[in-house]
Amino acid sequence: MSDQHTGEPRPPAADPAPWWAGTGPIGGVVLILLGLGAAAALFVTGHAAPDAYLNLYGAAKVVAVGLVVAGTGLLAGRRRTREACDAARPDGER
Repeated sequence: MSDQHTGEPRPPAADPAPWWAGTGPIGGVVLILLGLGAAAALFVTGHAAPDAYLNLYGAAKVVAVGLVVAGTGLLAGRRRTREACDAARPDGER
């Protein structure tokens, strides 16, 4: 019975892009601040829990993802600006 097709459209496949891909530089800064806040909260409360270092590792991963997202967003914006400036120049000035 599962081999029969009902003619209904298939649901779309999962999005191949990661969840943080569309956040841009502002989202990257938010992720950095979130990770730093989580790390600061762990340092202030102390390392009483046995998995505190695992939580600190998770906060460091959030900061790392934020740095990558913010950096790539800023570099992409800079590249677009440079290409626009190059397109506006006459050919003799390149």
